[in-house]
Amino acid sequence: MKKFKKSNYIETLNRRHFLRNCSALALGSSCALGTLGSIQLAHAQTAPANDYKALVCIFLFGGNDAFNMLIPRSTSAYTAYANARQGLAKSSGSLIPISASRQSGADYGLHPALTDVNDLYLANKLSFVGNVGALVEPVSKIAYQAKTVALPPQLFSHNDQQNFIQSLQSTTRRNGWAGRAADILSDMNTNQRLSMNISLSGSNLWQSGAATIPYAIDPSGLKNFEQLDRSSSDERMLARIQAYENILQQGHNHTFANAYAESYTKAWDLTDEVGAALTASTSLSTNFPSDNRMASSLKMAAQMIAARNELSVSRQTFFIGVGDFDTHGDQNRRHDILMSQLNDALKSFYDATVELGVADKVTTFTASDFGRTLSSNGDGTDHGWGSHQIVMGDAVAGGDIYGTMPDLTLNSDDDMGEGRIIPTTSMDQYSATLAKWYGVPGSSFADIFPNLSNFDSTDLGFIKA
Repeated sequence: MKKFKKSNYIETLNRRHFLRNCSALALGSSCALGTLGSIQLAHAQTAPANDYKALVCIFLFGGNDAFNMLIPRSTSAYTAYANARQGLAKSSGSLIPISASRQSGADYGLHPALTDVNDLYLANKLSFVGNVGALVEPVSKIAYQAKTVALPPQLFSHNDQQNFIQSLQSTTRRNGWAGRAADILSDMNTNQRLSMNISLSGSNLWQSGAATIPYAIDPSGLKNFEQLDRSSSDERMLARIQAYENILQQGHNHTFANAYAESYTKAWDLTDEVGAALTASTSLSTNFPSDNRMASSLKMAAQMIAARNELSVSRQTFFIGVGDFDTHGDQNRRHDILMSQLNDALKSFYDATVELGVADKVTTFTASDFGRTLSSNGDGTDHGWGSHQIVMGDAVAGGDIYGTMPDLTLNSDDDMGEGRIIPTTSMDQYSATLAKWYGVPGSSFADIFPNLSNFDSTDLGFIKA
């Protein structure tokens, strides 16, 4: 085995990467360090107290089969769908019918488990965005086959497409669009100690910027540092805490050691600060299903939103990552369960935002690696490309389907081959529409959404003007 040279490692490790890694080490499972920017509190441009806004990303890891989530019901379109899906097709009689004025009156139906999603749709609190995917520029089947169009790296690869969907970048050194937005908007939060970006799923690319690191919190709540609980009355623990604080406060000869000590201290302090804010904030009465990890994560997000005044924040993003959507096998059973969990989680979270009086200030949206193939592999589906997404909240122009819905006929002009649907709406467009509502200035779009200029529309219209 070739021996790894420590000197080579040190040479390739720059200070920014070290700070990221050592902060993650210091935080453990409890939390991640907030923004590392050097902006001072006195320079913060505070937004009005009622100007709170939050974006909540539910990332469906593995690739959600959205073609069994939102399904055409008109006779010819349903026939094409059923022929393509074979044994995976949902029966026409089981679908929850919805109308969509933006789709020329075409009939669509929802997966039968999405009863609460349907209620939100009918109440104009939720919409769908059709056929969204990873794109550098618009793609036609002819251009794809002729290889005359720029494409995201390694299509159909989980890791590569998750990275692209979250970062919108093809370069090897990436950060996420929510991270880049936070770099620009961080002054809007009076509290400069806590990151604008809160993760309920640990480290993620979407919320990482040049000067922004997501603050991670467990869905079950804050965890005190092991054997370092400042609220303890145990004299031995208090003595241990004092000794450790003394070590952290000492000057060190090595830059990395000083950075580690600073990061750990800030993380420790944030645990106390956020814990106190959660304790002092409004308690939720909304019921969240306890056996649903997505719902548990959204409940914790709602509790953080409830503490927004105690935390002195005007802008926040939340990241909830949920797995098991890679349905290569046993799809009919597994996807039904996943749709039921998604339905229940969205309903509970929306109700919580109503309870907190922020339903118009919190916009929730889904994203995923990619869609699934139209064709069955016998017991499931394989990695596709385009997919449908959900947006929810009172700021959403609800009760409709935005974007261009694809032809689900196998080998149609929308099928690049093997039942993989070519996206007609880019993640840059989808994301920029959300960012505009969030308050990202249009002058920053070119930096945050590097592919946006390749598309005609920068606002898909699913957020109210």
